[in-house]
Amino acid sequence: MKRIIHTLAACVLAAGLAGCGSGSTQDAASSGSGTLRGKKIAMLLNDQFDPYYLTLVEGAQAEAKKLGIEFSWQAPATLDVASQTQLLQSIAARKPDGIIMSALDAKAMIAPMKQVMAQGIPIVTVDADVADPSARLATIASDGEAGGRLAATTMSELLDGKGKVAFIGYTPGVASTDARLAGWKAGLKEAPGLTPVAERYDGADLTTIAGTVTAVLKRTPDLNGIFANWGNPTLAAAQAVQAAGKSEQVKIVGFDASPDQVSLLKRGLVSALIIQKPGEMGATAVADLAAYIKDGTKPKDTTVDAVVATQSNMDDPEVAKYFYKGKQ
Repeated sequence: MKRIIHTLAACVLAAGLAGCGSGSTQDAASSGSGTLRGKKIAMLLNDQFDPYYLTLVEGAQAEAKKLGIEFSWQAPATLDVASQTQLLQSIAARKPDGIIMSALDAKAMIAPMKQVMAQGIPIVTVDADVADPSARLATIASDGEAGGRLAATTMSELLDGKGKVAFIGYTPGVASTDARLAGWKAGLKEAPGLTPVAERYDGADLTTIAGTVTAVLKRTPDLNGIFANWGNPTLAAAQAVQAAGKSEQVKIVGFDASPDQVSLLKRGLVSALIIQKPGEMGATAVADLAAYIKDGTKPKDTTVDAVVATQSNMDDPEVAKYFYKGKQ
């Protein structure tokens, strides 16, 4: 799941459908395998502006071009199950050869996805999966639980193994962010010197999240660390901590690596970022779906590891190559 760093109000409804952010590799479809020529893959994501998704799209587009597949992507105008379901149904009505999507809700999207699969259109989930594997062909996602554990380990290192810490995350129900929380909790059990004092959830609004962080800081004035499990709380936590004059005291471990987050890391307002590899995930999703379309090869579920960026290693090309792309 992600994110929604920018407003979604710019999305325009097309023909009554909440779809926007579409791109295509149709011009490249004349090259590549003869059995894939003219085949179409559509990608359904949760936002058209978020650098995470833009990086995922970039990886998918490059792989589709290499394989000679027509590729397009869209995102709903509003971040809710009804909008994602409507857009999924509209995409399915165009009869693509396959769909790649990030499930907004692990349970609520099961039925709509099963309906599409029943039409003979295979679905591969990327980033966020559903609770029922029969609703899709396969999933490609970061190992969210491992990412949460990595956040706890990183926090322990930053605090020399001791301190009060808080969790700021997205509203429960999205598989990817839920897994990060589970990993964080498991990691804290392995770091007994870290004491969890708050666990808070919000939606995507930066002002609301910043207010939540401010309240946590007031309730626990000697707070030492915050784990923000996706992009927006990373940005909002840095803002709230800076406004409280506690940027030296409170170490922030964020998730993802948008240009804004990387800037905060460089300025020292964020201490570390747990970075996913959306470009690799997008490319893998297209390759796996293409193989299934071509000869029925059923892909296996794939998990992708994460890397940690800090001020000390962020200029290393092997780390910096995973920073997300901004809107061009």
